[in-house]
Amino acid sequence: MSHGPQKMLWVAVIDGSKGLIYRNEGDAKHPVLKPVEIDKQDVPQSQDIVSDRPGRKSDGLHGQRSAMDEGDPHEQQEKRFVEDIAEFLNAASHKDEFDEILIYAASRSLGIIRPKYHVELQKRVRGEFDLDVVNEPVNELEKRVSAALSPS
Repeated sequence: MSHGPQKMLWVAVIDGSKGLIYRNEGDAKHPVLKPVEIDKQDVPQSQDIVSDRPGRKSDGLHGQRSAMDEGDPHEQQEKRFVEDIAEFLNAASHKDEFDEILIYAASRSLGIIRPKYHVELQKRVRGEFDLDVVNEPVNELEKRVSAALSPS
C-alpha cells in the first residue's frame, strides 16, 4: 500500500554566524541529512567593526548635535546574516524546492528569522526549535529530526 510520494523535508540549523541547511534523503524514522546550502560568516569581534567616531544626530531646534548609539555592530552583522538565511529559505519555498522544513535556531536567531517568513515559507514550517545545535554532529541532529517527525 503506497502513501504517495514522500515529501521533501529540509532542516535548517541557524545561529548568528553559521547556517546549515540539509535535505532529508531518508524517511521520518531514519533521517539521512545531506547538505543543501552551507553558509558560514566570519563575524568579527565588535571592536574590529566599530568606527572611530559614532554618528551624529540633531537634538532639536537649537542646532545642537550629539553622538548616536548605533548599537553593537557585531549584533547588527549577525542580524543581517540571519535575515539573509530567511531570504534564501523564502526564495527556495517559492521555487518549491522543499515541502516541509524544521528550523533549529538559537533564541536570538529564531527571534530574527520568524518575522521574515513569507506566507509560502510559513505554510511549510513543520516545527521550530529554540535550540543552538549548529555545532552538533549530523548523526545527533538526525536523532532530533527523527524525534520531531515521530507521531506523539
